[in-house]
Amino acid sequence: MTTPKAASLVLRSTFPDAIPATGFVRATRELLAPHGFHAANSLPLIATCRDELAFNLTARLQDTWGAGFNMAGLAGMIVLGRTGILAAASHAPIEDGIRRFVLVALPHIGIDATGVIGNVERPGVPGVSHTCGALMALHDELRGDNAPTGDYPFLDLLDPEQGMLRDRIPPWLPEGPLPDLAGLTRIARDVITADTHKVITVLRERQTVPVHVAVFTGIHINGPGGTEYVEPGACYLDRGADEPELELLFD
Repeated sequence: MTTPKAASLVLRSTFPDAIPATGFVRATRELLAPHGFHAANSLPLIATCRDELAFNLTARLQDTWGAGFNMAGLAGMIVLGRTGILAAASHAPIEDGIRRFVLVALPHIGIDATGVIGNVERPGVPGVSHTCGALMALHDELRGDNAPTGDYPFLDLLDPEQGMLRDRIPPWLPEGPLPDLAGLTRIARDVITADTHKVITVLRERQTVPVHVAVFTGIHINGPGGTEYVEPGACYLDRGADEPELELLFD
């Protein structure tokens, strides 16, 4: 299905490096094959948003890499904490004396047929729907100066994942005017990217074998008519020890 012209123009101007989601998933396999990664010897760690609109991308990743360990939270934040990461650490196969993980972590955003960022079509749902709702709620709070921006950590026990967004994102905001929704989504991506390095540290904590971790961050874009794209962000391979971090470049 082709993307309507208005949506396509906004997609290309706002997310100029976006590629179809199918191409993104295929590229993860092609980029990692030369480094010894394949579905039978790697454990995918998947942090896409809890929104059902992220399911197709998650399913494609699992079709390519096998059943994944669910690391997802609202807005694609990695919310499971040290205990959850340690649980995943022992689930990866060992081949040639190495455990391999493929970590994919992506916030998402919508673009409707008229090119409105944040709007999205949901099958059978009348009227305008939105995504990412969690980031949009935070954006509204920040715009109204209602979001906590101090006394960290902030945690709402009745709304812990949204509380994490309120905790983690405000310190990353630039000086000056509040970024628009696309800009806030990029900030969420950057926070998630920073968290991937912490995940890698925990994955190695109790290991007796080398751990290789491939990381793919970016932004998942839900377009009109079920179209999906990913704009790759920080994508790298960490082999630990004295090996330099290897950037994984998309064509």
